[in-house]
Amino acid sequence: MALAASARPQDRELQHRLFELAELTGDVALLRLAQQLPPFDGAAMDTAEARRDWIDTCLMNAFRNGRDSEVFALLFERNRSEFLRWIKRRIRHQPRLDANDVLQQVFLNICRYPDRFVADRASAFRTWGQRIVRNTVIGLVGALKRQPRGLVQDEAGNEDPEDLRTPSPEIVAVRHEAASVVDHAYLLFLGLYLRQFERLSAKEQRALLMVEVEQRSYREVGEELGLRLANVKMLIFRARRRITVGTTLSLQLMGGEAA
Repeated sequence: MALAASARPQDRELQHRLFELAELTGDVALLRLAQQLPPFDGAAMDTAEARRDWIDTCLMNAFRNGRDSEVFALLFERNRSEFLRWIKRRIRHQPRLDANDVLQQVFLNICRYPDRFVADRASAFRTWGQRIVRNTVIGLVGALKRQPRGLVQDEAGNEDPEDLRTPSPEIVAVRHEAASVVDHAYLLFLGLYLRQFERLSAKEQRALLMVEVEQRSYREVGEELGLRLANVKMLIFRARRRITVGTTLSLQLMGGEAA
């Protein structure tokens, strides 16, 4: 049973994005959801919770099938807040863990292992996501426990006083090495950014250049490109998101290959 169409702007925006993703991926389930229909005949979708679950599950299934970064971006946006709540509950007694770092690792695991996902019911992604959060937290807590102690004592049990006035030769060497690594990483990021930027449309490229390089206002961008202010904001948002998600996925794939 299809839900009645809602007039809320966020619902219209979601429908629009589902239509875009259905067109991009050819996924029939996403197209039916964009039309306010169940993903397949016989699927129960008579409550708001069931509709939300089916959307997330079908998005994950579409990502499993096509590995499309736009699909993954919408899945992340829709579930970020709820995943953070799950994570914060699980790490409340682990002050050394940062919830946002754990969240990044959770979605990295989702991105790495999509073939393990089975879209057999509406709540499939919610259940799978909770399991990944639990396993990720367990793994990170275990890694913290395996880290060596940072404090070394002498034979008498007294701690050697540390001279904080000047850095040791070891620290100087580490800093030089770290600076080299940072320089290399920065060049790598620039290359990945440029690759994703070149995939944008001409209008998106021009809008980003005007805002981020020429420091022009959104209103000026709209006047030059013939767009309303709201459309300019959406254009910039989507262009930045495509670059961010594309760059992140490229780094993750590079990390997987290195491993």
